[in-house]
Amino acid sequence: MGFAGLLEAAIGLVFVYTLLSLFCSALNEFLAQYTRRRGEFLRDGLVQLVGDRWMYLRTINHPLVAVMYRDVPGKPQTPSYIPAGSFVSALLDVVMLKASQLTAGAGGPAEARRGFAEIRAALVTCKAAGYAVADAMLPLVDAAQGDLTRALGNLEAWYGHMMERVSGWYKRHTVRVLFIIGLAVSALFNVDTVQIATELARSAGLRRSLADAAQAVVETKRFNGIALDVTDADVKVAYDDLARFATGVAQFERQGLPVGFSCLAPRTVAEPGSANTTLATTLKDCWYRTRDASGGYWVVKLVGWLITAVAVSFGAPFWFDLLNKLVNVRAAGRKPAPPPSTVTDGAAR
Repeated sequence: MGFAGLLEAAIGLVFVYTLLSLFCSALNEFLAQYTRRRGEFLRDGLVQLVGDRWMYLRTINHPLVAVMYRDVPGKPQTPSYIPAGSFVSALLDVVMLKASQLTAGAGGPAEARRGFAEIRAALVTCKAAGYAVADAMLPLVDAAQGDLTRALGNLEAWYGHMMERVSGWYKRHTVRVLFIIGLAVSALFNVDTVQIATELARSAGLRRSLADAAQAVVETKRFNGIALDVTDADVKVAYDDLARFATGVAQFERQGLPVGFSCLAPRTVAEPGSANTTLATTLKDCWYRTRDASGGYWVVKLVGWLITAVAVSFGAPFWFDLLNKLVNVRAAGRKPAPPPSTVTDGAAR
């Protein structure tokens, strides 16, 4: 196997990782929406940003923020994002309300006018009362040097930095979740990197088939009739298309890609007793076959599954970008087709 074969084997393996990562990412997105995981991270970030529970509850119940919630603010239907301008404006109203309570000793409404001087005075009052959020906001307001627009911009940037931290928390969490999903899918469907790499090294036909399919996906951004959602930062497939997506992957198994368990493959009618074989019997027979395998077999199998799970945790954008680069190298290395002959019959004579 020369360089061309090695390149096609690499493309084939990366293509498998890309498809599996897309599949697992779609499952992760479905679980994130079902469990409202992004909203939980946003809530944790806002609690850490504001600090005081009274101020936090007042802020999320402010009309500018409460409208973002589908349910009662703070309840399970938490939004995944709140615009910076809305949150900062709501938080300033709450700070001024708290300052008016502290100075007047009664729960009256906030000042009708919200100019630079009034905002700074309210922050000074709340800072003196021990509110950490006011202590964080006051230097940002002072840096504006009396310019209200600039002060609001500083506060919105402060909120934006916190949201970037929340995004980082979520990405690190997603890596762990993708690893778990990838390991489960690898074990369930027997996506063993060691076995796949061995077969790619052995079968030139499988290498070429996967490489050609990968090139078609890169060029058309489609797989098995499904349009991939490709952006500069992400690539994904809709959860509703997973059934067709899995069907497209299954076609490579018929071409020799070693995924799935062979003992679960449908039996032909020619096999004795195949007509009377039930699903329970097939599963029981498969369990006995795999259970009796040697310990070394399972060690290698587990290593292959773990490698696949680690690959999935890198995410579909990483593998799709690498697939693009490898496909471009393969396309650049192909010999151009010979030009059609321009010699006429007369010239030939």
